[in-house]
Amino acid sequence: MDINLINPILVEFLYRSTIESLSPSMREIYQFIECEEDELERMAVSESHFIKLMNEKPPIRKAAEHFSLKVPHIKAVINQAQGEIDRAMIERYKQIKWIDMTDYKPAAKNKTKSNWSFVFVN
Repeated sequence: MDINLINPILVEFLYRSTIESLSPSMREIYQFIECEEDELERMAVSESHFIKLMNEKPPIRKAAEHFSLKVPHIKAVINQAQGEIDRAMIERYKQIKWIDMTDYKPAAKNKTKSNWSFVFVN
């Protein structure tokens, strides 16, 4: 399944729930770095400014200080976490059955406008 065909909200949901499935220590480090990167992104006024901030205030170094670990250990944890996230996301994408309801028009029982909701069930 092409990831570009999946609803971005669903992708975000799958991503967040996959992060929650990481081991507690790995999840804590991963989320710490993600939070630091988000903060730098909010501070940045442009893409080049963001890159500059990432080089000046590397989230991995800040995580190493925060967790009292060495930078190579933090990098290894992040690489392992990203690998697990990628594998889990690919597996979950394979399990999704996408049904195109674009042309579906349910018959209205009365003349008033009907509102329909479609639910994703896992």
